Amino acid sequence: MAAIGIGWFILNPGDTFDYVATVDSELTELENELAALDAQVAAGTLTESQATEAKVKIITRLDTINTAATNSEKATLTAAQRAQLSAGLDRLKVILVTYSGTLTTVEATANDTNVKAELARRGGSNSSKKLNLIVADVIADVEETVADSVQDYEANAELDAQIDDVVTEVEAEATTDEEMSDEGTMEDADMESGDDMDDAPMDEADMSDEPMLDAEVSAEAELGTTTN
Repeated sequence: MAAIGIGWFILNPGDTFDYVATVDSELTELENELAALDAQVAAGTLTESQATEAKVKIITRLDTINTAATNSEKATLTAAQRAQLSAGLDRLKVILVTYSGTLTTVEATANDTNVKAELARRGGSNSSKKLNLIVADVIADVEETVADSVQDYEANAELDAQIDDVVTEVEAEATTDEEMSDEGTMEDADMESGDDMDDAPMDEADMSDEPMLDAEVSAEAELGTTTN
């Protein structure tokens, strides 16, 4: 009987694995980690290596949350699980609103090259978006799942407005950073172009201008003498 039970579990994982519990567990871990990071940021003790490790963990957890929430649609959820999934969505929204500043600091402090390398090694997401926007994307995905799974689901309008404010601010900062980077690139290109012009050899026409002027002055002087 035990062997039959195990085989049934393998063939029917959607009906037995509690994806909603995974979402709930990962959210708790994410909340705890961000609270610790928030304390480090406030104390000014967050190092580059710690921020790099934290960014990798955050993105990995968000991937797990998103995947588990999506997979929950394959299962037949109980009323309690649907309510738990909806509550988890609100928790994720509160996380973004509460820790948006901390996420921004982690983003700015982390070594992106090392983050991308570690995520590639793990085979996880390698988004170039800022952390706040990655969280917002996961919120949008989970909300779609909740709307499909939970009958009569209604979003918290006030919380959503706060999410919109965070996203708008981060997107504006990202646009400003990109424009400044583009301006810096153009200035570097202009400087290199100017250096090339300074180093370029003068052609024969340019070099012969001054002797020609001297010859013209001498010719005029001789003409004046002959006339007198």
